[in-house]
Amino acid sequence: MKKNLLITMMLLAIAGFLHAQVIANFEVLKMNAMLGGATDLSNFTVVPNPDATGINTSKWVAKFVRDKDGVPWGGFWSALTTPVDVTVNKYVHVKVWKPRISPLHFKLEGGTAGTLEIASMTPQTATGVWEDIVFDFSSKTGTYPTIAFMPDFEDPLTLTSDIVIYFDDIMVNNNPAPNSAAAYVIADYETIGLNLMAGDPVVDSSSMILVPNPDATGINTSNYVVQFIRDKDGIPWEGFWSAMATPIDLTSNKYMHVKVWKTRISPIKFKVEGGTAGNLEIFSMTPQTKINAWEDIVFDFSSKTGTYPTIAFMPDFEDPLTLTSNITMYFDDIILNNSPSPLMGINPVKNVTNVTVYPTPFSNFLNVNTPTDLTSVVITSALGQQVVQMNNLNAGTTTINTSELAKGIYFVTINPKSDSPCTLKVIKY
Repeated sequence: MKKNLLITMMLLAIAGFLHAQVIANFEVLKMNAMLGGATDLSNFTVVPNPDATGINTSKWVAKFVRDKDGVPWGGFWSALTTPVDVTVNKYVHVKVWKPRISPLHFKLEGGTAGTLEIASMTPQTATGVWEDIVFDFSSKTGTYPTIAFMPDFEDPLTLTSDIVIYFDDIMVNNNPAPNSAAAYVIADYETIGLNLMAGDPVVDSSSMILVPNPDATGINTSNYVVQFIRDKDGIPWEGFWSAMATPIDLTSNKYMHVKVWKTRISPIKFKVEGGTAGNLEIFSMTPQTKINAWEDIVFDFSSKTGTYPTIAFMPDFEDPLTLTSNITMYFDDIILNNSPSPLMGINPVKNVTNVTVYPTPFSNFLNVNTPTDLTSVVITSALGQQVVQMNNLNAGTTTINTSELAKGIYFVTINPKSDSPCTLKVIKY
């Protein structure tokens, strides 16, 4: 009876997390750049589509800055959460926008049928427009956990200056025809719209793009975040607004959370618009306290109810603006729940020296970091059902795929080889 009562109390205490609405986490396919050394400054970001015409009118695309001092195979590789399955669907399609004609390669790795790197079925034919490039993997079958894409495979490389290439909509089907319908999509790089609120474009060059997390520590170890370059000649309310595909609902969940990383302390505002209960623009519940570290900032919308189709976020609301030079800040994980408590991030396991489990709350993965070898890590649901067990783990960081777990409370039991076991409560949102 006491055990059931304890579980009930715990479920009630964090009910806000169980029904949280994740508005945006800005996660996309992780693109690990394939580089040629210290002089190769090639990089990948996710940016607004610079040419939303023709076959690609999507809002967001991947941008590849191709360094002239790079390697012929410059591009990216990615370990997929869900492996590519070419058992039935044999053709990989990628939309590309390039300033020059050159070969393109795609590679599947790690499958039981062997690795295969191939050039596109037909050569690229156009520059300065979107084109669907197709790769034929009909000689392979089964699943592949890793992909690589090389959109400018020139060997030897003859570039005399850097170039910019865009690509989008990496998908798989069983049709070799360009622009055919997807069986499933590997990555489309879509996220919520970030409509910039800025001043006179003649003097205000503020911008927002999606970039790899520059400080994947503390409460935010995600792959991608939004980078906001704040122009010193901007306006106090600089930030973004977004029309939501699914309106936010303030009926039960009253607290908006945003993770921020800033180089200075300044006020932060959030606004909800278009609801029947009226618009509301407010400062955070408590002021920002950290610089150069991730902090969860919370906004109290308990005075409102119902649905709101539009949000706005102003991460540096200083009025009047006193900047003497441009600054860069980052934000991530816009979440609505019914808890006013900031997310505190890494929770240390008390009974084992220097062991951490993070992020908390977690979503599609959970990291266990330990300085010693472990006999096992076991994850159990709130009802006592064992859902994950990993044995004989080496010291260091182990990432556990938790994408298949339902939202709720879990208990992580850590069994070191040289210490007593301990259990930590975590939450999946």
